[in-house]
Amino acid sequence: MYSRLKRKITITVFVLLGLLSVLCTQKPEPEPEEIILARVGTKTISLNEFIRRAEYTVRPKYCMGDGNIQKKIILNSLIAEKMLALETGDNNELNQNERYQRYIQGRKEQAMRQWLFSKEGVEKVKLDSTDIKAVYRIAGRKYKLQFLNVDSDSIASAIKQKLQKEGEPFEEVYREFTGLDSIPQREVEYNSQQAEVIRMALFSKKRKVDEVIGPLKIEDDYNIFIKIKGWTDRIAVTEIDIKQRWNDVSERLSEQKSLQIYQNYIAKVMKGKKIDFAKNTFHKVVNLIAPLYFQTAKPGKELFLNRAFNKELDNLEIADFKKGIEGLRDATFFQVDGKVWTVRDFENELNKHPLVFRKKRFTSNEFGKQFKLAVVDLVRDRYLTEEAYKRGYDKVNVIKRNVEMWQDASLALYQKSEYLKSIISYKENGMNTITKYLNPYINSLQEKYNDEIEVNVDEFNKIQLTRIDMFALQENVPFPIMVPAFPQVTTDHKLNYGRKM
Repeated sequence: MYSRLKRKITITVFVLLGLLSVLCTQKPEPEPEEIILARVGTKTISLNEFIRRAEYTVRPKYCMGDGNIQKKIILNSLIAEKMLALETGDNNELNQNERYQRYIQGRKEQAMRQWLFSKEGVEKVKLDSTDIKAVYRIAGRKYKLQFLNVDSDSIASAIKQKLQKEGEPFEEVYREFTGLDSIPQREVEYNSQQAEVIRMALFSKKRKVDEVIGPLKIEDDYNIFIKIKGWTDRIAVTEIDIKQRWNDVSERLSEQKSLQIYQNYIAKVMKGKKIDFAKNTFHKVVNLIAPLYFQTAKPGKELFLNRAFNKELDNLEIADFKKGIEGLRDATFFQVDGKVWTVRDFENELNKHPLVFRKKRFTSNEFGKQFKLAVVDLVRDRYLTEEAYKRGYDKVNVIKRNVEMWQDASLALYQKSEYLKSIISYKENGMNTITKYLNPYINSLQEKYNDEIEVNVDEFNKIQLTRIDMFALQENVPFPIMVPAFPQVTTDHKLNYGRKM
């Protein structure tokens, strides 16, 4: 008996050691190669980060051009941002703030979910050339269309009945349901800005003149019917045009297929999980949040710092919200997969994941429904984030760099504010602030960190910038702004410090 037990334990140990061996020898997550453009102590600036910071946000006038002087100002500004971040140290007030910590964690987790989408969606797309050819043949069309927009699923169903089963003309149905005689018209091309469902309906197969398509669901309770009045066809003649159209079609089809594949992956992750809301608590939370959502947005300077430090704002709706939410924080808000979420749990998650509403425009009567859907999406993202953590995506180089970019930008903004507050005579603003106060301060930091700064001059000289102002946003994510605002801390265009990398 003892020998059999000993043998069983020995076999179990060998099995566990074998599993550990497999786990230890598994290849780490493949990472994109990065070109480091500059190093400031322990911090680095990649070539990709430089380009994104220069091109994905609006630069100030003093470095808006594409010349060598402007390029040097951009590099000096980004290096200055890193130096300012280093100056704050580890024990500064911002780093100790819990709301700020959750915000940075939210930025990281959003990047991790995007990496998960890349792995489970984008990289699993396999395009067939026959699929590309089918769309390519009609991708040169410019359709002339008539539209009927419907903001109710039941009305859309009734219109479909009249058009398809009863055979009523599109024009009569339009007049009957809208009371208008003039039908809106529009021209649509393959690369026009439009809902993907419309692009797929028009360009996935050949259509006929006077054909009516729909209802196409654009959003919840928002549908559209389309009548094709005709089209013109632009044939790709030159080799450049042919290649460009083929690439456009390939890219669009890849996007469509990656989303479909990823939706299937999400369905597997969320299988068997159901959210049960506590009705009484839910209605109380909705009544508290709705006035905040519909109030007129007031632009505030350094709004993030106001939120991070929980500064009091002179706002009646916010005061009512704080008073009302205090008594609800320990109440059950909903349950999912055997776990209870209190209002406090939900509030903490909101700091990492602001709500993303599926519909961009809706009335106050719809707020409860849209709020519930946004909470459902937040919970879905929580489970996707857990999957990304299991895979170690928080350790991927580009994700770590993205987090550090936002951390350093926030810390630099904090240090800049603290420095200016320390100047008793400080009364200037705008360009005067930079030239009179910040330029000398950054020069002193260049001297302080001189031996810790390296620049990859060869790669820097290859960079070509544009003069186009652009503010890059992502859709349907908690944090839509892609990069921090450009650091307005120096107008210096001299690279007379540090050393060549």
